[in-house]
Amino acid sequence: MIDRYVEDIGYLYDLADVILITDSKGKIEYYKVFRSLGTRICEDPVGMNILDLHQHLKKNTSTVMKVIEKGEPIINELQALNIFKERTVKVLTSTFPIRDGEEVIGAIEIDRYHDPDVRRLPVRKRYGSAHNAYFTIDDVVTEHPVMKDLLQKTRRAARTSSPVMIWGETGTGKELFAQSVHNHSFRRTNAFVSQNCSAIPLTLGESIFFGTTSGSFTGAEDKMGLFEMAHEGTLLLDEINSMDIQLQSKLLRATESRSIRKIGGVDSINVDVRLITTLNEDPQVAMERGVLRRDLFYRLAVVFMKLLPLRERRGDIPLLVKHFVDNYNHLFGTNIKGVHPSVENLFMDYSWPGNVRELKHVIESSFNLATGDVITLEDLPPFLFSDSWNVVQQEIDLNKEMERFEKNCILKALSGSSSLKETAKKLSISRQSLRYKLDSYGLSINKK
Repeated sequence: MIDRYVEDIGYLYDLADVILITDSKGKIEYYKVFRSLGTRICEDPVGMNILDLHQHLKKNTSTVMKVIEKGEPIINELQALNIFKERTVKVLTSTFPIRDGEEVIGAIEIDRYHDPDVRRLPVRKRYGSAHNAYFTIDDVVTEHPVMKDLLQKTRRAARTSSPVMIWGETGTGKELFAQSVHNHSFRRTNAFVSQNCSAIPLTLGESIFFGTTSGSFTGAEDKMGLFEMAHEGTLLLDEINSMDIQLQSKLLRATESRSIRKIGGVDSINVDVRLITTLNEDPQVAMERGVLRRDLFYRLAVVFMKLLPLRERRGDIPLLVKHFVDNYNHLFGTNIKGVHPSVENLFMDYSWPGNVRELKHVIESSFNLATGDVITLEDLPPFLFSDSWNVVQQEIDLNKEMERFEKNCILKALSGSSSLKETAKKLSISRQSLRYKLDSYGLSINKK
């Protein structure tokens, strides 16, 4: 009976690539791989303890053991599991306690492959949806009051089906907020369909949105469009300001009427879709440039959110650094303790034109290069020291920029030197000049 029940879970939600169930000690009672990627480490691990199957996991890193201990579910935690001999697979894990009254008697874990080179299976036609939204409000790392207010706004907006528009620079986390709206709504078990509007050619736009009927043009087949795919779920239109203006008028009609007509079709099809749109520029500017219809803006910006760039929430940088360091330690099986104070100083001074996404990639890059247990300036990508982002600012204080550059050069030289004499030699200045500059910049250094 339990086998049949678990098979239904994987079929119904199109979510599970691996499902396992354990008892209260972590002993595996059920284990099923719905999609194999090679030869398994253990063909039948039933009867084994979860920590014996995945020996790189510990009690404090295994989602199963944490859920059993605390009795609280863990949703969408990224893990690296040695399921197959040929590869270590990255999975998004959701683990839930199994209770008998108040007592936790076991755990059920659902794993979904998250490797970028692992292609998803086609959507199961019976349900016509794919649940590809992984993030929730809990994934947003911030202590900034404006961002925390946005999180509350997201939670409130999730209770309705009103259209949501999110404006933010590239890398600020627009899709994270979009997925959070979906995952905190009553639509969370239905489809989350995402489409980058810049990738929609005008000639195919209607067919992509509304679908086609067989015979409507040479080679045409009965095919669902984005609106049908997202029926009773959420449709995210990313960078809507890059969508052709002619296609925007057709999108407006569909959102107003809540119905579509396939290319070559006769009958209208009613659709129940929540629309979330994102822009990477100020919508007022987009409307003035003529790349966003005003009537479409008013229709889609019922709930409007503006995400702060990272340079306007610098207090979150240490939190985000710790968050990404912890994530990559868990993913790579490393033990990096954090970043050197000189790195933190650089991070706080840097503009972050790529925002949170850029910071995340910088940390990942550093993990690949670090030789010690702390990330130093030498582990960072070279572009962080160029400060070329300043050319886009309206006012430039040359003295301050020269001081910033000089300070960064000194910090980089210090991180790889054992003494001030060695540092001064690297910088081609005297030890006395170096000491003067350290005092001028307020840098407290223990080296002699």
